Amino acid sequence: MGTKRYAQMCAVAAALDLVGERWTLLIIRDLTTGPKRYNQLLEETLVGIGPNLLAARLQMLTEHGVIQREPVSGDGRGVQYRLTASGEALRPVIIGLASWGLTHISSYEQDGLVRSEWGRLALEAMISVGPPPEVDEAYEFRIGDEVFHVRCEEHTARVVDGTPPDEPALVVTADPETFIRIGTEQIGILDAMLSGNLTVSGDTTSLTRCLRLLDLELTSKAQPAEAHADVS
Repeated sequence: MGTKRYAQMCAVAAALDLVGERWTLLIIRDLTTGPKRYNQLLEETLVGIGPNLLAARLQMLTEHGVIQREPVSGDGRGVQYRLTASGEALRPVIIGLASWGLTHISSYEQDGLVRSEWGRLALEAMISVGPPPEVDEAYEFRIGDEVFHVRCEEHTARVVDGTPPDEPALVVTADPETFIRIGTEQIGILDAMLSGNLTVSGDTTSLTRCLRLLDLELTSKAQPAEAHADVS
C-alpha cells in the first residue's frame, strides 16, 4: 500500500508528504547528531520500529535526496546514512520541535528511552530561547558518555563539535535522564546537585550567564520539608 498524500498545493502539506509519517522525523533527528548505520538506528535509537518499516523510510528519504548512503570509513562492506544538504536544512525544524517539546514532556515519559547524544539536541533547543552572553566563553557539558560544547562568540551561542580552543568557563556533568528532566523543568538544578546526579564546576558569574542562556534558574522544585530533609 502506497503512502497517502495530502494532495494540497501547500508548502506545509508538501513537506509533510515527505516527513510527516511516523518515525520519519525521528530518523532525521538521529542523523543530525552524525551518520548512523541501519542497525544502530534499529537497535539503539528507534527501538520499536520494525525492520521493514525502517528500510522503507530510509529508501524513501534517500530517493527524495534527504539522506544518502555512504561507505563506513575503514569498513569495505559497511554502509551508513547521513543527511544531505536538503536534510541538514531540516535541522532548525528539529530544534524548533525539540524546544516546543521540552514544555510538553509528560511525567510518564520519564521512563522512556534516553540517549546521551540527544543531550545535544536539548542543548540546541535550550540555547535558542535565552539571550546569548555578552562575553566570549565556552561551556562544556558531559552528558553520559558524550561531551558537548557551547561556544559563545560575538553575542551568539552555538553547540560545536570537538574541544573549543580555550578552556571552558564552566563544566557541567550529568546523566542523560537528569539533564533532560532539568531541561523540561521536572526537577530543579539544586535538587539534582544535592542528589549528586549533577555537578557543576567553574566561575559563578559564568554559571549565571549559562543559566540565563538556557532559560533556567538555580532553584529547587522539592517541597520545603523534602528539601530540608535532603539537606540534613
